[in-house]
Amino acid sequence: MPESESRPIVWSDELWDDLLRETDAGVCYQCGTCTATCPLAERGALNVRQLIRLGAFGSGVPGRAVDSPGLWSCTTCAQCNVGCPRGVDVVEVVRHLRGRAWKRNEVPAGLRPLLWAEFQDGNPYRMPPSQRTQWMRGLSGPAAGSSDGASTVLYVGCTASYDPRAQRTARALARLLAAADVPFRLLGENEVCCGETPRALGAQGLFRDLSSRAAESLRTAGATRVVTISPHCFDALRAGLSNEVEVVHYSQLLDELVSGGKLKVGGTPAPNLTYHDPCYLGRQHGVYEAPRRLLESTGAKILEMPRNRRWALCCGGGGGNMWRESDLEGRLADERVTEARDTGASVLATACPFCITCFNGTESAGTGRLEVVDVAEVVARAAGVSSA
Repeated sequence: MPESESRPIVWSDELWDDLLRETDAGVCYQCGTCTATCPLAERGALNVRQLIRLGAFGSGVPGRAVDSPGLWSCTTCAQCNVGCPRGVDVVEVVRHLRGRAWKRNEVPAGLRPLLWAEFQDGNPYRMPPSQRTQWMRGLSGPAAGSSDGASTVLYVGCTASYDPRAQRTARALARLLAAADVPFRLLGENEVCCGETPRALGAQGLFRDLSSRAAESLRTAGATRVVTISPHCFDALRAGLSNEVEVVHYSQLLDELVSGGKLKVGGTPAPNLTYHDPCYLGRQHGVYEAPRRLLESTGAKILEMPRNRRWALCCGGGGGNMWRESDLEGRLADERVTEARDTGASVLATACPFCITCFNGTESAGTGRLEVVDVAEVVARAAGVSSA
């Protein structure tokens, strides 16, 4: 028997009490539904039931993190939360166990520099804050967020600020808000990272620090409503800001504007498309219909994938996995793109920059001319607005 398998599992009252204090893992009765529904379990990469059990017992063996490979492979997609008959927030358990691993200095290589980048540069891309407004090239007037005194803030987020592909979504959204005469402000270089990545990786102290700084920047701007581009920012800001301001995802706001007649869409109907539910928008917050109504308002016909809404397959980018190389034989994004192509759709639409990155990185995305786009870009086309 390998040494790693022969090591004893050590009970620790201190770790057990800590787990019960910070999570609801104590009500888990080890039925295994979480493992049965986990998309990574099918690949042998994660045994959720075992992970919770080891965490409950402390697993206080020096030099051994709790089920280390599976712990860090988890995408925090919350598929396990949906199926749990006891209502355990398994995602929170995973974050807690990751936080415990940080305290014991048992984390995968590459994560420390990532968090240092968050601490020093204020973003996981290791880019200077002075370049946070590069995405705004070509914007002017209301689309540049120049409305003085506006209480709505468009929170761009790190990915849409620095990633060239996501910048197109940000420009499309800014122009859509201007077309609908929605006054809004941009924080520019004063925008503070929401802390999504440290939170996902269990670095709660850094997450709280970033949340506090983000709250201060929003207070200074006089914000009462924050509109996010990324569902991950949406989730992190809602968790970090409590009820200080209203936080909405852009799909919710655009849905309001279209249904209220303030944003006109028409022209050439969009081609048949399929929609992928981002985990942090759908399962985590129940936002399923707003993006679909937006797409249908453009005249598009949605061809649903078999796994949709609360049972949608994860793209694989959540839980900090955007910043780690996957050691899985088959990526979740590859499987999801295949599902999308099998619907017969020519367009795969989603509402998350992480999802778009993962889908564009698959080997099969270009096969059969499947175009991967953001919902905001589909709406922009129908409204005659450019995202270039």
